[in-house]
Amino acid sequence: MGESFTFCYRKTGLEFVEVQERERTHSRHYTGGEEKGSINIIGKGGERSNMLLSPSISSVSSIRSTICRTIEQRHKDLPLYGIEQRLNQLEGKLFDIKCAESRIVGIIGMPGIGKTSLATSYYNKWNHKFVIRENILSVREKSKTYGTDWLQNALLKGQACNEKADMFSKKILYVLDDVSHKDQVDFLHTKRKWIKGGSKIIITTRDKSSIQELVDDIYVVPCLNDKEARQLFNIHAFEDQTSSATGNFPKLSKCFVEYAEGNPRALEELGKEIRGMNEEDWKARLATLPHRCNPNILTDLTSSYDKLTCQQKDVFLDIACFFRSEEEDYVKCLLDDYESGEAVRDLAEKYFICISAGRIEMHNLLCTLGKELGSSYENISGGRMWDQEIIIKTLRSVKEGTKKKVRGIFLDTSKVSKGIPLDTNTFFEKFDQSSLRYLKIYDSLCPQQCESDGKVNLPDEIKLPFQEIRYLHWLKFPSDELPSDFNPNNLIDLRLPYSKIERVWKTAKKAPRLKWVDLSYSTMLTDLSALSKAIDLQRINLEGCRNLSEFPREMKYMKSLVFINLKGCIQLSSLPAKLNLISLKTLILSGCSNFNTFKLNSENLEFLHLDGTAIRSLPRTIQYFKKLVILNLKDCKMLESLPPYCLDKLKALEELILSGCKKLTRFPDIKENMENLQILLLDGTSIEEVPNVLLQSGKFKDQVFCQPPLRMNSVSLLRRLCLSGNHTILSLGSSISQLYHLKWIDLKDCKELESISTLPPNLQRLDAHDCIALKAVANPLSLLVPTTQQVPSSFIFTNCEKLEHVAKNEIICCAHNKSRLLSEALNRHSQGFASEALVATSFPGSEIPAWFSHMASGAELEPELPRHWSEKGFVGIALSAVISFEDQKTRYNKLQVKCKCVFNDNETSPSNFDCHIGGLSETGDEERTFKSTHVFIGYTNWLNIKKCQEGDCMMGCVPTKASIKFEVTDGTKEVRSCEIIKCGFSLVYESGSWEASSRRENVSQGESVLLSLWRGINWFFKPLNYIATAKRDENFTGKTRCSKQLD
Repeated sequence: MGESFTFCYRKTGLEFVEVQERERTHSRHYTGGEEKGSINIIGKGGERSNMLLSPSISSVSSIRSTICRTIEQRHKDLPLYGIEQRLNQLEGKLFDIKCAESRIVGIIGMPGIGKTSLATSYYNKWNHKFVIRENILSVREKSKTYGTDWLQNALLKGQACNEKADMFSKKILYVLDDVSHKDQVDFLHTKRKWIKGGSKIIITTRDKSSIQELVDDIYVVPCLNDKEARQLFNIHAFEDQTSSATGNFPKLSKCFVEYAEGNPRALEELGKEIRGMNEEDWKARLATLPHRCNPNILTDLTSSYDKLTCQQKDVFLDIACFFRSEEEDYVKCLLDDYESGEAVRDLAEKYFICISAGRIEMHNLLCTLGKELGSSYENISGGRMWDQEIIIKTLRSVKEGTKKKVRGIFLDTSKVSKGIPLDTNTFFEKFDQSSLRYLKIYDSLCPQQCESDGKVNLPDEIKLPFQEIRYLHWLKFPSDELPSDFNPNNLIDLRLPYSKIERVWKTAKKAPRLKWVDLSYSTMLTDLSALSKAIDLQRINLEGCRNLSEFPREMKYMKSLVFINLKGCIQLSSLPAKLNLISLKTLILSGCSNFNTFKLNSENLEFLHLDGTAIRSLPRTIQYFKKLVILNLKDCKMLESLPPYCLDKLKALEELILSGCKKLTRFPDIKENMENLQILLLDGTSIEEVPNVLLQSGKFKDQVFCQPPLRMNSVSLLRRLCLSGNHTILSLGSSISQLYHLKWIDLKDCKELESISTLPPNLQRLDAHDCIALKAVANPLSLLVPTTQQVPSSFIFTNCEKLEHVAKNEIICCAHNKSRLLSEALNRHSQGFASEALVATSFPGSEIPAWFSHMASGAELEPELPRHWSEKGFVGIALSAVISFEDQKTRYNKLQVKCKCVFNDNETSPSNFDCHIGGLSETGDEERTFKSTHVFIGYTNWLNIKKCQEGDCMMGCVPTKASIKFEVTDGTKEVRSCEIIKCGFSLVYESGSWEASSRRENVSQGESVLLSLWRGINWFFKPLNYIATAKRDENFTGKTRCSKQLD
C-alpha cells in the first residue's frame, strides 16, 4: 500500500489521444487531495483529480484501463441534464445499431453546448457493439501540433486498425471530436467506400461548413430548457442545495440562468465562479455579466474567434456591439460589400450568430465576448464605443494629441445626467474621420427624448468626421441642416427624427448608396429637394413633418422607392403629377387633412392609407392596383362615392376600410367576386343596404355547411364585417349565413336594425350592443357544426331592450350548443382548461334561465353535486349572473364578469379555478352604458377536475360540494356600482350521451333541423363520435337543445 507510481503518457499512437484527452474532458468535474497509492490526473486547464491504484497494477496498459474506468465512473456521478432526450434524437439520425447502412453524422453547435458530452455518451452506450471503436478528442488541437494528416494516420495505422482491409470486414464506431477544418476529415470522403455497412461515425464541430459535404445528417445540439439549466447551475453555485431557495438567491439565480441561455459550460463556470459568495457579490457580478466574460469561458470562445478572418472578425464585432437583433438584409446593407455579406453567412455556419425570422441573433456569451474585444482601439478597424461611461468621459475630456481610431459610437442620452457641451471641432479633433462608420445618438428610455433637451449641446456650426460614415442616427439633431462639407458618398442610413432640420442640404448631393431616410417629426422641415440625387433610396419616413407642403417633383421617377410615410403632413395637398414610382409598395397619407387629390401610377402598390384625408372620390385608375392588399379610407368625411366596377378588379384586396365616411351612401356596383376580401368595415357610413359582395351567383339557401362549399370561387373569404353606427339598415341579408369563413360581425349602434338572419357556422363574435330596435333573430340563429377550433365565442345583445322572449331563448340555445362543440374540440385537442369562457352571451333580462340546475340570490351559491359527476360525457360548466347597473350613466369599456369556483368535501382534495364568463374587454377602448338589468351567461370547460382527482377516483368520488362566487371588475378592481342580483350554475354534458339523459338537466326539445344536421354530417366526422350513444337514448331529440323557458 506504500507504493507510489509515476505515470508517463505515451506521446504517439492512440494511447496518448484516448487516455490524455478523456482525462482532460472529464477531470474538471472532480477534486481531491493526494493519497498514498494514488495517481494525480491533471487536465489541460490545470484541474486535478486522483485515484487509488492497486499495487498489482504495473503495466501501462493496466494503468490506462484503470484511469479510463475511474474517470468514466466519476463522470457518471454527475448528472448530464437533458442527455437522454438528446441521445435519443442523435440515435434517430444514426439509425438502429442493427441497421446495415453506414452513417456519418455531424454534431454541431456553439462552444460549451455539450457536443463532446453527447458524442461521448453515445460512444459509452454503444461501443461494446463494435469491434473497431475509437473516441478521439480534441482533433483541432492535435492537428495544430501534429499536422492535418495526424487523424488519418492515427485511424488507419494505429493499433486498432493495422490494415485498411479491416474497414471492409468489421463495423467501426468512431467519434471524432472538435473537428475545425474539412481538411482534417476529407480522407473519410475518399475512403467512404471502405467503410463496412452498419458502421457509425460521429463528428463534432463548431463549424458546419467543415463537414457539410461529408456527413449524411446533422444534429444541432439544443440549449438546455429552463428546468435543466436551473438544476445544473444550482449544483455548481451552491455548496448547500437548500440555500438555493433562501433570500434573494432564487431571483438572482434566475438572472444568471437567463444570461447563460441554456449553455451547459456557461452555467457550470458561472456557478463555480460565484459559489460561496454572498448576495451582494452575486448582484455585483450580475451587473458585469453583459460586458465581462468568465475567464474560462473567454478562453474557449477566444480560441474560436482567433480562427476567424479579419473580415469575419469585423462583422462579428459590429453585430455584437451595435446591430444585434437587427434584420439580416439591413445589416448586410450597412456592412456594404460582398465580402461582408459572405462573412455573415460564415459566422452563422460557425455558430457565432444565428438567423431567426430574418433577424441576426447572438448568444449572450458571444455578445459579451464581442463587446469585450470590440471596445479595444487596438483592432485594425478601430474601437467600438458602446460603453456609455467611456463615451461621455471621452467627449468631456480635454483635447488629446492623438485622434482615436473609432469604428462606431452609440451614445444613449438617457444615461447622461448633465449636458455634454460640444464645440465646433469636438468630434473632428477626437476621432479619426477615416474610420468612423456608425454614429448614433439616441434615448433608449424615450424614443422622442421628451425630457432630454440640452443633453448634447452643439454650436450652430459643427465639423463631423463623416468621410466614411454609413449610419447616422441623431435624435433631435440641433442644426437646421447637415454640415455643408458632409460628403454622403458612403451614407446608407440617415435618421434625424424630432430634429430642428429645415432641409438636408442647401443643394442636392449625390448619395448613391443611401437607402433609408427618417426625418419624422422634424416639424421645421420644408424642403426635400436635396435628396433628389439619392437614386437608390428605398424608404423615406416623413411622418409628422407638419410644414412640408410639397413632395419633390425630382423624386417622381425613383425606381427603388418602396415605402413612403407622409402621415400627418397637414400642409400637403397633393402629390406631383405623373408620379410614377414603379417599385412603391406602401404609401401612407393618413391624417393629411388638406390632401384632396390622389393620382398615382404604381402597379406594385400593396398598402394604401388615405384615412383622414379630404379626398372626395378615387380615380378609376385604382382598378390597375392589382396587388393592393389594404385600402384604408377611414374617416374620409368628404368621400361621396367610389368608382363603379373598379373595386372588384382588385383581386388581391383583403381589407377595405370605409369606417366614418359619413357622406358615402352607396357601395359601388360589383360584377366580379372579391374573392380575397377578408375585412369589410362600413361602420359610420350612410350606406342603406348590405353590399352584395358576398356571392357572385348560386343559391345555397338550404345547403348545410359541414365544410367549405366546393364552389369556393363563388363565396367570399370575408372574415370580418363591420356595420356599426349605420342608422339605415333594417336587417341582414340571408346570404350572410353562407360565409363559412366569417368570424366577426359588428352591428353596434345600428339604431334601425330590427332582425338578424341565420348566422355563419364559424362565427366567433357578434356584437349588437345598442341595437335598440332589434326584436327578432333567426331560428336557428346559427348553423352549428363540429369544429377543431378552440377559439372563444361571444354574442353580445346588451341594451337590446326590444328583444323578444323567443329571440332570447334562441340566443341561449345557440350559445349552449356551440359551447358543447367547443368543449369537445378542446377535450380532443388541447386537454386543458380555458380560463376564458368558451362561449359568452349577454342581453337585457332579470332571470336566470330555468334549465340551470342550481340558482341563488346574490353573488354566491353552494350547489350539491351528484356523485361521479365529472365522468362519462362531462364537457364543461355553465355559469350565469343577473347584474343590475345602478348608475346607468356610468360608462364602461373593460367590464368583466368573473367567478371563483372551489370544489371540496371532507374526503377528497380541493380543486378550484377562476373564470371569465363574459364582458366587454374584447371591444377595445370604446365606452358603453347599460340601460337596465342584464343577464350574462358563460360556458367553460374544466378538465383539471379530472386530472386533479385521477388518483382518487379509483378509490372514491370527485368532490360533491362547490362554492361559487361571482364579481364584476373593470379589469383591475371590483366595480361596486354593479350589483349581482342572482347567479346560476349547471353541468354540461356531451350531446346524446347516456349521462346527459339520465341527469336530466332540464334540457328540453330543440328543432329537428339541428338533429338532422348532426346526423347528416356524422359520417364525415366519424372520429368525433358525437352521437355514438344515441341508440341508448330514445329521447335523444329532447336532449340536444336547452329549454325554451326563461322563467
